[in-house]
Amino acid sequence: MDIAIITNQIDQEISTRTSDGFGIKVGSDLYNALVKAGKIKKATFSAWGTGAFAEELPAYNGKYFVFSDWELDDWDFKVGVPST
Repeated sequence: MDIAIITNQIDQEISTRTSDGFGIKVGSDLYNALVKAGKIKKATFSAWGTGAFAEELPAYNGKYFVFSDWELDDWDFKVGVPST
């Protein structure tokens, strides 16, 4: 897989969002490739963005929470808001 093509697709999906209140889930191989490419770094997130309960978590481009989802195919991704 070409990581540049996939990151362009992720960036395109992000650009369609009107708010930063979303996360990205990725397949395991894609997660590892994004780490190697320097696209995933730790960032501080807090409860509802209030600063309360701050936690260092993996973030795509240092901004969007990202996690590996075993239910996705290895190179798939989804950008979205968690359902409640």
